[in-house]
Amino acid sequence: MDRYYLGIDAGTESIRAAIYDTGGTCLGAGVADNHTIYEHAGWAEQRPADWRTAMEDAIRAALADADVDGQEISGIGVDGTTCTLVFLDRARRPLRNAITWMDVRAASEAREASTIDHAARKYAGYGPVSAEWFPARALWVKRNEPEIYDRCTLILEEVDWLTYVITGNLSANINTASVRWFYDVRDGDYPLDFYEAMGLDDISSRLPRPVHPLGEQAGSVQRSFADITGLCEGTPVAVVGGDAWMASIGVNAIHSGCVALSTGSSHALVGFSPRELHARGFFGSCPDAVVPGLHVIESGQTSTGSVLHWFTESFVGAKTVESAASHGESVYDTLNREAAAIPPGSEGLVVLEHWQGNRTPWVDPTSRGVIRGLTLRHTTAHVYRAILEGVAYGTAVIFRTMRENGFEPSQIIACGGATRSALWMQLHADIVGLPISINREQQAACLGSAVAATVAAGTFPDLATAAGAMVHRDRTVEPRPEETERYRPYVDQYVNTYLQLRDLSREISMIDG
Repeated sequence: MDRYYLGIDAGTESIRAAIYDTGGTCLGAGVADNHTIYEHAGWAEQRPADWRTAMEDAIRAALADADVDGQEISGIGVDGTTCTLVFLDRARRPLRNAITWMDVRAASEAREASTIDHAARKYAGYGPVSAEWFPARALWVKRNEPEIYDRCTLILEEVDWLTYVITGNLSANINTASVRWFYDVRDGDYPLDFYEAMGLDDISSRLPRPVHPLGEQAGSVQRSFADITGLCEGTPVAVVGGDAWMASIGVNAIHSGCVALSTGSSHALVGFSPRELHARGFFGSCPDAVVPGLHVIESGQTSTGSVLHWFTESFVGAKTVESAASHGESVYDTLNREAAAIPPGSEGLVVLEHWQGNRTPWVDPTSRGVIRGLTLRHTTAHVYRAILEGVAYGTAVIFRTMRENGFEPSQIIACGGATRSALWMQLHADIVGLPISINREQQAACLGSAVAATVAAGTFPDLATAAGAMVHRDRTVEPRPEETERYRPYVDQYVNTYLQLRDLSREISMIDG
């Protein structure tokens, strides 16, 4: 019997399931939508029950698309967004909607945590603690929803909750525990004294234990889930981590000096260093958080593809829609074609893509989006290109920060939705000034989860060996040095735009509540 592996990626907008063979070829895939609830500015929630339904639908669709029987699946892995928190009661039922990764409601709690002198803050370079991270969010719930907190007996990451849904086993993965909860494998536990200093003196019993390395077997498919999805009871299920980190496995960037650039609603950058590094402007480094022996450095942009989606959904007019129809292409294809004809810098437009705040290098949840330099000459395509450029400016600033603090990337490997736009990938390469490799399989998080599944099933001995066998390069986008120089002052303008508006953005966020 052939051996196939199911990789599931629980992203922000959808849950995807894909089936691979041992050579990394995708035989079939399924997708089901996710729904995000934006009840207040800066808030973002999802319903765990919706995840479960979407995951089941995606699995059934993938099995049908691949024409594979559930008995032919030898291993399963499911990843999720990071620090998307599920608060469970004694019966292991969610007590409230999950607070998703992009939610920045805990900005005040994060500022308080940033004043505590503790070694755990090294993961933020002793700079600001992110409002996205576990301790700030847990404290917000304790203060603002005490009835939920009091009834809560366990807090799980989305990925660990989904693994529990499949297997019935409760545990945590070393990836999200390290990069979002300050877990240090060398100490063997969470930093309870740091949590206590924040006011979370009673949090220990609510923390998931034990913490397992990626690729270890988390359990096996339980009968109830097998009956619903068509999978086979007893199939091994891997310990898997956050989506961006699994994507770093799925693009085979798990080597010293490599950076995986995962694109979608947001940009996530995951780099691997042979030595420990801590500095303001990036998160980490976290030991063994993906593979043993390498430290993980993380940076990211909270809203990137989501800004493009917002713009095209809200502001693209009938003229562009009609043009797309006449050319037999999508609205995005039309805008890319029109934007490609506009000169670098979009004739004076600078976009700050902070629609949901800034993750790095400024770690500022109160920063907001800016479109600067508008004139009556500017068209829809100008603004569209300026958004593409603004996102790439933010990426370039992240790489500047890495270099300034001792991490010199040798290779960028990109995946996700942005790689479908030749224009956007060329802009990234030009503005960052580094070549960007793109792989054959673009569902990198799904593939990374499937790679972990092969290890849990015993097919490959470790993640690096499995990734080497299953990941294949497609092409490389080379930067144009003259364009890199041409864009340099625009990157500086992007930085200055943030610095000049930083305090004003904070003030208006306080007025708006």
